[in-house]
Amino acid sequence: MKIGLTGATGFLGRSISKHMFAAGHQVVAWRRPDTERPLWESPNDPTNPSAIRWIEGRLGDRDAADQLAAESDVIIHAGLKRSGASFVDAPDDPVEYFQSNVIGSLQLIEAAAAAKVQKFVFVSSGTVHDRILPGDSIDETHPLWPSSLYGAYKASVETIVHAYGFSGKLNVCTLRPTAIYGVADPVESSKWYAIIRDIVAGRSVDASGGSKSVHVDDVATAIDTLIQTDETVAGETFLCSDRLISTHEVATIARRLSGSDSAITGTAKQSKHEIDTAKIRRLGVTFSGTSLLESTIQQLVDHIRLGTSR
Repeated sequence: MKIGLTGATGFLGRSISKHMFAAGHQVVAWRRPDTERPLWESPNDPTNPSAIRWIEGRLGDRDAADQLAAESDVIIHAGLKRSGASFVDAPDDPVEYFQSNVIGSLQLIEAAAAAKVQKFVFVSSGTVHDRILPGDSIDETHPLWPSSLYGAYKASVETIVHAYGFSGKLNVCTLRPTAIYGVADPVESSKWYAIIRDIVAGRSVDASGGSKSVHVDDVATAIDTLIQTDETVAGETFLCSDRLISTHEVATIARRLSGSDSAITGTAKQSKHEIDTAKIRRLGVTFSGTSLLESTIQQLVDHIRLGTSR
C-alpha cells in the first residue's frame, strides 16, 4: 500500500515511517521546497529515508495536495506549518498560520476525496482539551475548548473531518493523542532529557508537574489500526492516551536505573480527569504502560552515560 504522509521528518512522522516500512508499505512524503536536504542522518534512527519518495510540498500548496493524493492509497496527515520552536508557541502571523494549516488541511482532504483515497487519518492533539468540564472524564464527546491557536487549528480540522466523514465524501477519521514521548533524534530533544541528565549527574532536581502521555510507537500502532480496521470510522474521533506520567515518577525511575543519589523534590502530580480510551481499545489497540516508559528512560540514561564517559 502507498502511504501519503505529511510531517514525515518530525518526531511522530519518523515513527510512523518506520512502522509503515516494517509493515511492508511504501511511503510518499512532502518536503518543503526550501529544504535542500530533507533526509535525516542518525545512527539512532534505523529508518531508511532513501526509501521514501519525497515530493516538494507543504500545507497550503494546492498542487502538492493534488499530487500527494494522486500517489497515495492512504493519507496520514501529521504535518504542521509553524514559526515557533514549540507547537503551542503563538504564531507570528495568526491569520497566515490559520490560512496555511486549516485551509491547507481542507485542501488536502478535498484532494483526497477527489482522488478517491481509501482512507485518511488526521492526527489531532489533546490540546483541544485545555479547558475541562469539572468532575468529568474526557471522552470523544467532550467539548473542544483549546487555549492556543495550535489547539484551535486541530479542533477546526476535526470539524472538517466530521463533515467529510459523516457525509460519505471521504473515509476520514481523527486520532487525538495526548502528549507524545519517546527517544527523539537528536536524543537531546527527547521529553524529560534535561531532568534525567541532571539525575545521572547526581544533581538535585525539582520533579513537579506531569502530563497525560502516550509513547510515540503506540501512536503509530493506533494509526495503523485505524488504517487496517474494517470497522466504520468515517467522521469519527479516537482518543489516544496511555496514562498520566508525572515528572516525579520519571525522576524516580531514572534515579533507580542509573544508581544515582540525586535528591528529588516536589510531589507526584495526580490526575484530575481520566482519559477514556475505550473507543480505540475496542479496535484492538493496547498501550505499553510502565514497561515501555522504563525502557525509554533506560535508553536516555544509557545515552547520557555514554556522552559523559567520552
